[in-house]
Amino acid sequence: MKVPTKTFNAKAQGRLAGLFYLIIIAAGLYGGLMVRGTLVVLDDPIATFNNFMQYEQLFRIGFMSDLTMVIADVIIAILFYQLLRSTDEWIAKTATIFRLMQAAILGANLINLFTPILQLAGLNESTVDKASFGQELLLQMQIFEYGYLISGVFFAINCFLMGYLLYRSSLYPSWLGIMMSLAGVGYLTNCIASFAIPTFVEISQIIMFFTAVIAEVCFCIYLLIWGATSNATIE
Repeated sequence: MKVPTKTFNAKAQGRLAGLFYLIIIAAGLYGGLMVRGTLVVLDDPIATFNNFMQYEQLFRIGFMSDLTMVIADVIIAILFYQLLRSTDEWIAKTATIFRLMQAAILGANLINLFTPILQLAGLNESTVDKASFGQELLLQMQIFEYGYLISGVFFAINCFLMGYLLYRSSLYPSWLGIMMSLAGVGYLTNCIASFAIPTFVEISQIIMFFTAVIAEVCFCIYLLIWGATSNATIE
């Protein structure tokens, strides 16, 4: 007996992908800028220690925000595979693998983000060396950020592959594919600079903003509004 194949409306699934893309952007910005960007003071270990002690619950919420982002990344990898596999199934599978690898690295790296909470548990604030402990916290946050950058290499490759698929797909305008390919350039440039040419990091971050950040925001908006260029059904 033949099992019926389930079909999906491209516009509806595209909008669903846009919703999860929005979750990724919002959760990532909240965890990175609103929480870590507020609590971690790079040139002041004592202030960082005091912030962690005073705002532990905020840090925990930020951790959950990053975990939500990783879960949404796994879901969106599956949604994009379903949307783009008809364009080139082999490339779509490869792109999905790289995005899932990125999510796996991010998920494993979250233990580095949560480690400070474990270190601070039961700590006697009045007897601890705040400067020394604050320095350890800063080092732990730096380790987490470099783990984030490693995942970025896999995501950059995913962006290149997604760019190719979007450019060739009948469901999306070709300019989206070009923008996502440029996003891959931005992410890869920043990752390489961070590990190999640290003096170039400030410039690479500017490049990343004008390529990757703008491209992903535009792609998210396009998905939320239009989903796809047609109401075609996909299997």
